[in-house]
Amino acid sequence: MGGVSYYLGDLNQSQQFKSARPALGILVRYAINDRLAAKVNLFGGGIAGEYPFAGEKYPIIRPKSDVSDNIEGIVTGGKYEFSRMLLSVGFMGEVNFRSFDHVFNKSESLWTPYLTMGLGATFYKSYADKTSGKTDFVLSLPFGLGVKYKISKWLRVGVEWTMHKTFADDLDLVEPKANQINPNDPYGSNYHTVTHNNDWYSFCGLTITASMLPRKLSCNDGLRNFNK
Repeated sequence: MGGVSYYLGDLNQSQQFKSARPALGILVRYAINDRLAAKVNLFGGGIAGEYPFAGEKYPIIRPKSDVSDNIEGIVTGGKYEFSRMLLSVGFMGEVNFRSFDHVFNKSESLWTPYLTMGLGATFYKSYADKTSGKTDFVLSLPFGLGVKYKISKWLRVGVEWTMHKTFADDLDLVEPKANQINPNDPYGSNYHTVTHNNDWYSFCGLTITASMLPRKLSCNDGLRNFNK
């Protein structure tokens, strides 16, 4: 797998492919039949974001002595940005819209669009405890769509785009510094809820897979097997 990864969250709420970074990975797929498949994928990629951006104005909390306007303790504006690497592991299924790679109908099953979804985990360096960074992981829900095409008996290519909903809100949090935005609490309310988890990331790219084992099917009489 090769392509790009990018982030959606407090510092990028809607712009697809903004601040995209390179991503590479590996994919293992098991074809259950011509309509269903199961797969495991692993990829590493970068994500990035910044504040301020159009339409968003968060304040920065500063000591009262530093305030130069009429609002005590708050100054608007400021600059915040982050860039980090993450590792994603997914256990997913695929549902083909068309018959794909059918053993007895090869010419009409060379390609198909498909849906994919499953369960995943994301590993990254976390600063949520406001101390030195440590490697952490959270569960994620990956889902997406793609198209795959059979080039030859042993080789297939595809394009896939997946979104990964994480159960965390600190992918955009870097080592804390004085007088900067905290994307987990941009208004300085010191109030958090477990349901306010805005962080997503996405992968979009090309896949190349090669068949490693011969296909085993039952003959019509049900008594013998043959390799195809």
